[in-house]
Amino acid sequence: MWHKLWILCLFLGYLPTKVQAEGKLLWEDCVWIGMERSGSLGLEQVRSEIFPTLTRDKWKQYLPKLGVHYFGIFSKNQEQIDQEYRDVRLQIQQLLYDGGETEREKQKINLRKLIHSEEKKLLREKIFKAISLSYLNFNKRQLVDFVYQLRSERYKEETKKRKKETDLGLFPQAELSFLKVWEVEFQSKKIHSESSRKLAYLELRQTMSLDPEMDLILEGGLTERIRLYDPTVVPSVPNENHPLRKKSRLQMELAELDQESLDNDWKPKLVLGGYVGKNGNAGFPLQNEIYGLSLGVQANLGGTSFQSNTQNGIQSEGNGIQRIPGYGPQPVGPGENAFQSGSIGLFDDAGRNKKVFDVKMSVLQAKTEWKQSEIHFINQIQSAEVKLTELYRKYVLYLENTKSNLFHHRVKREERREGLISELDYLKSEEEVFIGMETLLDHYFQYIATALDLVLLLGEDPFDNRYYRLESKLISGDLTEILKVWKENPSREKSKIKEPKLGKQYPFLME
Repeated sequence: MWHKLWILCLFLGYLPTKVQAEGKLLWEDCVWIGMERSGSLGLEQVRSEIFPTLTRDKWKQYLPKLGVHYFGIFSKNQEQIDQEYRDVRLQIQQLLYDGGETEREKQKINLRKLIHSEEKKLLREKIFKAISLSYLNFNKRQLVDFVYQLRSERYKEETKKRKKETDLGLFPQAELSFLKVWEVEFQSKKIHSESSRKLAYLELRQTMSLDPEMDLILEGGLTERIRLYDPTVVPSVPNENHPLRKKSRLQMELAELDQESLDNDWKPKLVLGGYVGKNGNAGFPLQNEIYGLSLGVQANLGGTSFQSNTQNGIQSEGNGIQRIPGYGPQPVGPGENAFQSGSIGLFDDAGRNKKVFDVKMSVLQAKTEWKQSEIHFINQIQSAEVKLTELYRKYVLYLENTKSNLFHHRVKREERREGLISELDYLKSEEEVFIGMETLLDHYFQYIATALDLVLLLGEDPFDNRYYRLESKLISGDLTEILKVWKENPSREKSKIKEPKLGKQYPFLME
């Protein structure tokens, strides 16, 4: 199931210490270590911490805004009366109504958070897949190289035996020259196999983000832990909640929410304010109490802005100063003081038409990408199914072919021991087994890699699904038996070097 993989990935993100690549590692161990050490996942985890902060900031729009304000004027000029004025007040503002814009902004932040969460899942899937494919490739290269090594050891043993037979004049020179050509080709393939294994090892270390000084030793016997299933038995069902599909849907919702914000920007914003404090003309402590209320209105009508502000205040005693936005400080006396202001900016938002166009294009693009993503996603699954069926059928085909070649090769081995066939015929028989086995291993690991890609799209467990299962214990399978037969050393059959036949000795007395 999809949630199993993400639970595993989340678990990896909260490990208290760095995992070290020590001991013999299984497939699961390599994935855990590689994902825990991934710098990209660490960066995404840090980046996700910004969303709670942004949400809290939007929540603050609902809270009253408090502030302490101090204002002072001092005038000590020649031939004028000295003036001193101080004003200290506690101010408060509360947003009453904004047309739902703050709530929409919170929804946008939440959508961006969800999109980022799906992007992290896609990144985890990408890293999981990269480590797994490198692990499978390294295991394949190890097995192929092992097959080459066994064949090389056998050939060395046969070369020693052939040298003795050549010294006795029992091995044809024509075959000897052909074997030299064959040996060059074989050694070239063997060198390439060793290089491929080393490169696959380095690639696995890189995908696991291992430091150069860290050891990496894998547990062998992967083919003895995996059980393959026929992919045509159970039809696949696309996963509705795959991060790729979910991300496209969320992006479309975000674009539609941007359009909704633009469509509702005509709704006015109402802000209620007030103040309470003291002022005076004789220094501290201040003598006169002051307080008042204000109401502000802002609106946008198709690019034309409207702004209005009303304030009513009370001065208890003495003279004070009322600060009017746009007009500066004005003197006031005891009693009620009020002012009203308003302004209209005609078509002061020159870029509004472009904003409308950009938002509509964003919605259209998001819907188009969602549709294309759905088509691409389904096509990926269907293509993987076709490829998987082909690989499984080829795997079964080469499996039976390799079994047949092994059987005939055993017969050839007996015939060679009895001297019924030449060394050249025997090597040709072994070559058929060798090539077939290498092709079999290639299709075997290609099948697992393709199945892994498909199960990630379907949201199934990458270690236990309808296409293969990673067993906790070693099991015996067809491929395991083939490799076991291939390991058999024919030299243990005590094949003897042919001795020259000696004629009967005639007694000297009969000469």
